[in-house]
Amino acid sequence: MSAIRTLWRTGILGRCPECGRTSMFNSFYGLHERCGVCGTRFEANSGEWLGGTAIGYAIGALVALALALIEVQWAPIRSAGLPAMWTIAIVSLAVTVVGYRPAKAIWFALVYEMGFMDPDNGASRQ
Repeated sequence: MSAIRTLWRTGILGRCPECGRTSMFNSFYGLHERCGVCGTRFEANSGEWLGGTAIGYAIGALVALALALIEVQWAPIRSAGLPAMWTIAIVSLAVTVVGYRPAKAIWFALVYEMGFMDPDNGASRQ
């Protein structure tokens, strides 16, 4: 139950995985260095953003694949008079951009649940 709560609180709401009282983000994409309440360090190591990027790209790719399959089966985009390839590309790119923040938050929830974020000083909890 704790993992589900952390994924909800951090991944969906973008809150600190330790205390859940403050936002991890200081802008749409940027993270605070530490939680203002409990002091948990969000990016203890360089490169920790890479997992969030991979999740964001995967979301965009799945949307593109789903739209392509729908287009092949029923052709709603061509029926609307739009170029199918460009429409799918633009929609999947928009989903990737908008979905990056929750993807990054989901990644940090997973990093926290696996024990790689220390609530006290940002060092690894291994």
